[in-house]
Amino acid sequence: MGIFKRVNDIAMAGINEVLDKMENPLSMIKQYIRELEGTIAEAKLALSNQLIAERKYESIITELDQTVQKRIRQANIAIDRNEEEIAQMAVEEKLTSERKLKTYLEQYEAIKQQTLALADQLKKLMELYNELQNKKLYYLSRVHTAHAIQNVNNTIYSVNSENIRNNFNRMEEQIWQLEAKAAATLRVNQIVSSSTLSAPDIAFKEDVRHELERLKEARKAM
Repeated sequence: MGIFKRVNDIAMAGINEVLDKMENPLSMIKQYIRELEGTIAEAKLALSNQLIAERKYESIITELDQTVQKRIRQANIAIDRNEEEIAQMAVEEKLTSERKLKTYLEQYEAIKQQTLALADQLKKLMELYNELQNKKLYYLSRVHTAHAIQNVNNTIYSVNSENIRNNFNRMEEQIWQLEAKAAATLRVNQIVSSSTLSAPDIAFKEDVRHELERLKEARKAM
């Protein structure tokens, strides 16, 4: 059918082979998706019309079949009543309706085959559409990853890595000096604090020694 002609080259060649050979598969896949969306819309409308046609033919066939049965009954009644002219008219209409019925049945079968073929093509189009959508996501992911890598590379090569290392070394030296200064200050404070606390102890011990000597001298004098 004509509505599938636009995507026939994709279906014949195979979607993966076609896309993998394209220089810009993402741009091309978007174009194919747009074409497919239009074709799918046409296919859906055609399938809807086919189904409507089937229903019309079913109605006509049912009506003709009822007419044939009705004319058979009328012919039989007329024969029983010896109404030759009426019986002949009923038979003529019966045969005419049967011929029409045969024609419509043949057309109905052809329409049903077309409907089945159209439904099968629409199914294939939907499968192809879904595959293209998946391919689109796949290529988008690759494009975004490639852009991210490129941005990282541009950042790396746009700065002077040696200057950055030297700056970090200077910062580390400054931090080390601050830590050393803090440690030295702490040590000095500890030494000063220790000296301050021990001076009264020495003086007290000296007082104790003098007092003990005095007591000893006093005991000797008794």
